[in-house]
Amino acid sequence: MNKDRGFTLIELLVVIFIVGTFVMIVVPKIKTGTEINIKSASRNLTATIKYLYNEAVFKKNIYKLTFNIEESEYWIETLSNGEYVQSTDPYHRRRKLPNGVYFQDVITERSVGRSTLDDDEEFILFLPTGFVEPAVIHLSTDDEDKNYTLETKPYTGGTRIYNEYVELLRQ
Repeated sequence: MNKDRGFTLIELLVVIFIVGTFVMIVVPKIKTGTEINIKSASRNLTATIKYLYNEAVFKKNIYKLTFNIEESEYWIETLSNGEYVQSTDPYHRRRKLPNGVYFQDVITERSVGRSTLDDDEEFILFLPTGFVEPAVIHLSTDDEDKNYTLETKPYTGGTRIYNEYVELLRQ
């Protein structure tokens, strides 16, 4: 009897087949960091939009969600004495999109038809009557592999999210 017996070719092939099957099933379900970041950014923006809708209605004030497209930042401003000022409320502070995620564009009814923006800032108005300005926010990743589109719902303050670039308001 030979004591130096190793693995047979068939045993090795079976193990490779099992490991290969496992990798094919599990690896596609593991999300990349940028995919997690773009989903997180879309959820945070959706929550902010719903929050501002409720704040405008309950506090009877006009709010503005302002976007700096170039810096991938957004913040909340309140109408006070005829001008918009950044609130001291900690929830209204400037927020930066997660790493690898940026604003591709923000389209409102004001920006439709304009060939260029005067600056890199755009905004969405929230009125005390329960109206949110119709807007489309396009998010993208650095490698442009993932695109998300957020569409505001004017009379409910809700947001519809598409996991692709969707052109809803024509420029």
